[in-house]
Amino acid sequence: MQTFAYFDSGHEFPEEIVMAAGFTPYKILGDVEAGTGAADEYLHTYFCPFARGALNQALAADDDWAGIGFAHGCDATNRHYDVWRRHLGQPFFWVNTPMKTNPTARVFHRRGLDDFRADLEKAYGVAITPEKLAAAIRQSNRIKEKMRRLAALRATRDITNPEYFEMVRTAVQEPRDRVLEYLGELEREWPARPAFPRALVPVLLTGSDVTFPGWMEVMEEAGLRVVRDDLSLGERYFHAAIPETVEPLKALVEYYALQPQPATRVPSDRRLDYLKTALWESGLNAVVSQNLKFCEPYAIDAPWIVNELKKQGIRIIHLEREYTPTLDHQALTRLETFRQLLE
Repeated sequence: MQTFAYFDSGHEFPEEIVMAAGFTPYKILGDVEAGTGAADEYLHTYFCPFARGALNQALAADDDWAGIGFAHGCDATNRHYDVWRRHLGQPFFWVNTPMKTNPTARVFHRRGLDDFRADLEKAYGVAITPEKLAAAIRQSNRIKEKMRRLAALRATRDITNPEYFEMVRTAVQEPRDRVLEYLGELEREWPARPAFPRALVPVLLTGSDVTFPGWMEVMEEAGLRVVRDDLSLGERYFHAAIPETVEPLKALVEYYALQPQPATRVPSDRRLDYLKTALWESGLNAVVSQNLKFCEPYAIDAPWIVNELKKQGIRIIHLEREYTPTLDHQALTRLETFRQLLE
């Protein structure tokens, strides 16, 4: 099965439409080890480094993909859409997801998904029927259900931050049948793990998406274990099930509205409400908030989020991190200090 790559910044891309077209969806995460050299020829170096890393990977690998989809995430990724389209050779598609989830936005979103479906059918000569979409939704829901159960084990079992990251990365980049087999293996292994280590402090992680394992390794070394989050490569991906009792494209619109909200969407209260609920459900009192350097939506959102959570008595730290594979010693020191304050 051919790979159809896509890029978004907050889980906006409708993977199920690509699956119904007969492709394996592959989320472009960039390769932090490879840097951003090729992409820097087209984008300023003060542009989002994750977006530059993703473009860098696409410039090197697009010949391996049947096509590339681009979903409207943040304004930064929206602005460099034309750069991708102009310099990449594979068929290129745009999905214009709305900034809101009110009734008007849902009508707009539904039409956009239908346009994307029609564009794929025309480009590849395939028929994306309601039956195929429904089957793709069922498969996605099976994956999300398993991921929810596995993620819940983080609070009670010794499951490292990098292992959790690898679970989610696999789910968005590997063939879906293989993903189900892999998750089944974890379902047999993770419940038998030792109990949550007493030396570690459980926290909620929020902010910019974590797209490479290095940051999870830094938190692990600092003695902070992520047991809840609201990341795209995390709970936002599997928090909600896609409705199966309504017309498939309408179901995808409804699913979009059910996800934990990123900082790029309005109103912002929905994001804060999710964080408060996650903390209350888990009995957590500690939050690590972070934004990738030049990730303006989360950098702008952070002061308000931090202050509102502090009003609730939550212990919280906010950091700006680099897009680099090397160990960030400054961040490690700050996180270790935060952990000591929590003890």
